[in-house]
Amino acid sequence: MSGITSSVGLVTGIPIEDTVNQLMQIAARPRDLLVSRTKALKEEQSAVNALSTRVLGFQFALNKLKSTSLFQSRTATSNNTAALTAAIPTGTTPPVGALQVRPVRTASSQQLISQRFEDLDGAFGSGSLSLRIGGFVDRGVSLDDLNGGDGVQRGKIKITDRSGEAATIDLTYARTVDDVLEAINENGDIAVTAVIDGDAIRLVDGSGGSGNLIVAEVSGGTPAADLGLAGINAAANEATGGDVYELFAGLRLSRLNDGNGVELTGAGVDDIDVTFSDGTEVAIDLGDASTLSDVLEAINAADPTRLSAAISGDGNRLELTDLTGGSGDFEVANAVTGSAATELGIAGSTAGATITGGRLVSGLGGTLLSRLGGGAGLGTLGVIDVTDRNGGADSIDLSSAETLDDLLDLINASTADVQASYNDARNGIVITDTSGGSGNLTIANGDANNSADALGIAVDDAVDSTDSGSLGKQTLSRATRLSSLNNGQGVKLGDIRLTDTEGRSATADLNTEGAEAKTIGDVIDAINELSIGVEARINDTGDGILIVDTVGGTGSLKVVDRQGDVAETLNLTGVATTQDIDSVATKVINGTVTSTVDLSDLSQSEDSVLLSSLNGGAGISLGDVRITDSNGVTIAIDFNGAYSGVSTIGDVIDAINERAEAKDAQNPSGFSVRARLNDNGTGIYLEDTGGGSSDLLVEDANGTTAKSLKLTGTVQTDSDGNQFVNGSGLFASVSNTGTGLQALADRLNNLDAGITATTIFDGIGYRLSLTVDDAGDANELLIDAVGADFQFTEIAKAQDALLLYGDGGVPGAGVLVSSPDNTFENSIGGLNLTVAGASEKPVSVTVATSDKALTDAVQGVVDAYNALRSDLDQLTDFDETAQTTGLLFGTREALITDQRLSRTLTDRYFGLGDLQSLEQLGVSVDDEGKLSLNKTKLKEAFAADPEAIREFFNNEQRGFLAKATEVIDGLVDADRGAFGARFDALQATIDANELRIERYAASLELQQNRLFLQFTQLETIVSKLQANQTALANLQIIPPLTAASN
Repeated sequence: MSGITSSVGLVTGIPIEDTVNQLMQIAARPRDLLVSRTKALKEEQSAVNALSTRVLGFQFALNKLKSTSLFQSRTATSNNTAALTAAIPTGTTPPVGALQVRPVRTASSQQLISQRFEDLDGAFGSGSLSLRIGGFVDRGVSLDDLNGGDGVQRGKIKITDRSGEAATIDLTYARTVDDVLEAINENGDIAVTAVIDGDAIRLVDGSGGSGNLIVAEVSGGTPAADLGLAGINAAANEATGGDVYELFAGLRLSRLNDGNGVELTGAGVDDIDVTFSDGTEVAIDLGDASTLSDVLEAINAADPTRLSAAISGDGNRLELTDLTGGSGDFEVANAVTGSAATELGIAGSTAGATITGGRLVSGLGGTLLSRLGGGAGLGTLGVIDVTDRNGGADSIDLSSAETLDDLLDLINASTADVQASYNDARNGIVITDTSGGSGNLTIANGDANNSADALGIAVDDAVDSTDSGSLGKQTLSRATRLSSLNNGQGVKLGDIRLTDTEGRSATADLNTEGAEAKTIGDVIDAINELSIGVEARINDTGDGILIVDTVGGTGSLKVVDRQGDVAETLNLTGVATTQDIDSVATKVINGTVTSTVDLSDLSQSEDSVLLSSLNGGAGISLGDVRITDSNGVTIAIDFNGAYSGVSTIGDVIDAINERAEAKDAQNPSGFSVRARLNDNGTGIYLEDTGGGSSDLLVEDANGTTAKSLKLTGTVQTDSDGNQFVNGSGLFASVSNTGTGLQALADRLNNLDAGITATTIFDGIGYRLSLTVDDAGDANELLIDAVGADFQFTEIAKAQDALLLYGDGGVPGAGVLVSSPDNTFENSIGGLNLTVAGASEKPVSVTVATSDKALTDAVQGVVDAYNALRSDLDQLTDFDETAQTTGLLFGTREALITDQRLSRTLTDRYFGLGDLQSLEQLGVSVDDEGKLSLNKTKLKEAFAADPEAIREFFNNEQRGFLAKATEVIDGLVDADRGAFGARFDALQATIDANELRIERYAASLELQQNRLFLQFTQLETIVSKLQANQTALANLQIIPPLTAASN
């Protein structure tokens, strides 16, 4: 018999399973009771945990009251928000009080407009138009750098010309020498012109009068004296003021060399090697010098008995003196690494005892000749031969010139009738014939130095002038600090990845902790340390980094940001071009900030269509695109990773084809999709020539790049049976040759040059309008029209916003502060100020204490406690009707939580001054034990004495928070808290119960099996008895046998 197969005994008919189950239910009563008790214990444990969490939440709210800033919180208000708004910088506590500031002007972007053209489509012919921000050769210096760094007092001066006419010149808001010249030269009341003359200002009287040319102070101020003009009172048509600009100890090294600075190797590495006339040597480490004083101190401390360094007598250079008295040469050179000696102008040797360095500042305006040619200089200048159109000739020796102004002065002092000045583009010079003759104007090299060629002014033609074109003023150097880029906003450091033309890639880490890149030189060095075929250097025009491919491969030269935005900021993420380097066509990426348009061909290619120009200028977001060809082969293009440097439609096409070609090399069946510009030049065309049976599929793996490029549309089939996707209509056609003003505007807008170009109709003809995208003085646009008839008129100036802090009515009392974007962060009174408009009157900004942060924090405490109180009431509730209780009803933990916290909230705290209870701060307890806050009462207490409130809450021994923390720690502390102890005790009981339950289960299982076995045996016995009974019933009586009769 294999066992019972029915719940009812087959022999006896007994309901075995029901009988066993009933017997087991009786036997399991002790276990079930234990399970029920354990469940209740777990619920209690969860309730303890929930209450503990509420108490911790209450503690978190209380801890916010420990913040000192709550009691020092400030508000800033302006009494004229139409002109100025004020805000408190996050995490700061500026002093309480009021200050007076006058918004002088808002920041503005430069706007220029061209001369009129007859139509929008007329061709320009030959020539080019170049644009860039900055790079002018005639910019004046800041007034703050004059007079040894003491600057110029704001105020007014009075100038009287020789005819007796007088004018008051308001220089209150002048910030640069250019502002001073403009204020004088644009005054129509006097016939006086101001010009820069080296380190001084020269006044030229054109009135024709015979009186004296006079400059005087106004209202007791000193601006005339500070400008070197106070002593002028002369019966002459010209008067030159005193020198007011020279080197001074506190001048920052970054201001030297026309703002290109001095690159140092850093502390621990020598910068300068000195060989004395007695044959001894010394190496000088300039460390982390940042000012001229730091440099002089380092040099003078290197060997005080043998070497002396000082600012020269003319104030424009350094002088080093050999004190050894030897008979040899005295020599100063760059150390093994770096170029500090050269950039400080002191590299060289002499048979004497003194090395007089080169000029380090160009004067009140202009440019050092050493900073032209992209920073390489123009070489050694010599003699030029000049013949004016009337035959007047002169040989002019330019060898003494150190600045462009020096050079102009030398030419203008010539006996030839020519005038030298800055050209219209302000990036070079122009020589103009003033003789009135009709012959050729001739300017030629006068010696082997080829100076006319170097200056770009060589000419022999019947013309009135010759323009040098751009002389390439350097605006970026190895010493340029990354923090100075982006209008002083700096860059976001990270990693940049470079790929050479053989496909090898490497990453330059620019943000390693402790070794972060700080200068352009650091970026260049990091790139040059990579073991791939690229080199980096300052480009030839001195306005960017040049990345040069050194392996001559057939692939693409690429630079992308892996993290940060250094490559993008330095214009290194664009498409590589080919440049002749050492007579070899070489692929380069040029980070120049100069953009040039060939006016003879304004047609555009896919490389000129910027992704940022798509979707109405909104651009597209970069993500991952997946393309599957008709044979089922898939490629993925990661446009926010490996190909994050794409910036044009051409870059996208190249990226797709590069991935396709890489797939060809990996997959025997190849990848059959290629990308190109579509036939009408308005989008990307993907063509599948594989002839497979699957559908061509283009999809976004993440992001919307493919959709934004219109590549997720319907797949079509051409006449050859090839599948294709046509992203037509993505942008205006680039296939047609463009001409005219509108084509020029389109081309300029695709340059990503920081300008917006539009065409306007003025009722008669068409003009080109150019607006610089960013505001501020530093964002003035340099336009150079070469071989083209373009003239632009400035209709809006690039200018910073100005704030006058203090009393502008008192000479010298106000401080002028500037900002390129109308926002003055932490510059005045520790406030963030935003200029919204100019005001004739000062705006009062009041900083007052604020009770909002404290009120919010106390309300947070009230809310947290009330949430705790609600939970506690629920957990300890007794329902008299239902005769039920909360999970923690009657427990010690709930009782002490209620008692201790309630006492803490209602106690009086002595020894803290007048404030002794929460009730005095507006916190009261209602009949249900919950808190409420009277904010008016709290605000009044705060207004009366915020320090008293801070003391009440935060006194370390007697304060409310000290007591509350002690009570809460007694409840929730991990080692000694009541909740933790109760939780652990419950857990121990639960663990013991669960062990007993497991034993019960095992015992009950044995009992159940035994019962089933007993019933099985019963069935067997009964079955056998029944079988025996049947056998007995079947027994028959056999009658006896008898003999037969005869």
